Amino acid sequence: MKLKKIFIYMFSVGTIILLVKNASLAIGYASDALNICFEMIVPSLFPFFICSGILIYSGFCELLAKAFQFCMFPLFRVSPAGSSAFILGIVSGYPLGAITAGELYESSYLSKTEAERLLAFCNNSGPLFILGSVGIAVYSNIHYGIALYTAHILAALTVGILFRFYGRNKHCAPPTQMTSPDRSMGEIFNIALQNGIRNILTVCGAVLFFSVISRLLLDIIPLNGTANALFSGLLEFVTGTVKISGLTISIAQKLVLTSVIVGFAGISVHAQVMAVIAKYHLSLLPYITGKALHGIVAGLYMLIYLHFNPITSAVFAPSLGRSFASVSAFELITASVVIAMCITCAFGLYIREHKKKRTL
Repeated sequence: MKLKKIFIYMFSVGTIILLVKNASLAIGYASDALNICFEMIVPSLFPFFICSGILIYSGFCELLAKAFQFCMFPLFRVSPAGSSAFILGIVSGYPLGAITAGELYESSYLSKTEAERLLAFCNNSGPLFILGSVGIAVYSNIHYGIALYTAHILAALTVGILFRFYGRNKHCAPPTQMTSPDRSMGEIFNIALQNGIRNILTVCGAVLFFSVISRLLLDIIPLNGTANALFSGLLEFVTGTVKISGLTISIAQKLVLTSVIVGFAGISVHAQVMAVIAKYHLSLLPYITGKALHGIVAGLYMLIYLHFNPITSAVFAPSLGRSFASVSAFELITASVVIAMCITCAFGLYIREHKKKRTL
């Protein structure tokens, strides 16, 4: 019997025993995790899943590939088509970057090595989660969210540059022209909606499972304070982020730890990625290594930022008036960009369908 199967059997049996012995606690922890899903995850991710799906299936990835073809291969040794996975990953959040990378590999836009290289840095947390859920909901300050998101993206770019040396002697995919099938706006929205529902259920299911398991384990393992919060974050980063925010340490230390946890993403996100890319038979070693590096580098960038911009009450105080103005401006810009992209896609589809009818 393979060692992997033995580990799976032991984990499954141990988890069942843990849940049965602590049934009442597990129900309470599951209820708390559901509240996190309904209050933080669904509002911050589901709209982006729908919008990003519309962009993918309307042909917007073709425009991204053309726009970023000048830098994708020189920086990351990834074909220009991979830019769509990276951009959608940093705009929409986990696990859309990994999903897009797998679909690009399946469509032969990327070689296997390029897809594995891309997985190391394209699967990232989105701005709506870091700015909204972490910055505003958890820390009650949009400025914290901006600092965290900046460190997060810079770390992703750094990991991507480092991983350009992964499998450098292996071939890259031949240059191909990205094409998307002609679909009506109704078909595009239906596909995006179905995929969005499936993805958000996958995310919430992973958060629920790993949040319950981590809290039950922490009832057994004698960990307190920072160690407890970090262990929770390594298993499920949303729960870990909430716990870190409640620690009795300085806000600067909380931000550094949060940056590390969000960068690593947690085993719950890695389980989601394993589920969505299993059918492509890609190696997960570059992905896991990349996320570990991402967490470390993001924490270092946050330390550098706080060294040159120390937190003061004048700059970072969670003033309701100032925070409301900042949040309103951010929401206005985000909404405007999303509306503009949707209008552009709709107009492009209309022109393409109109030309198609004229040629018939």
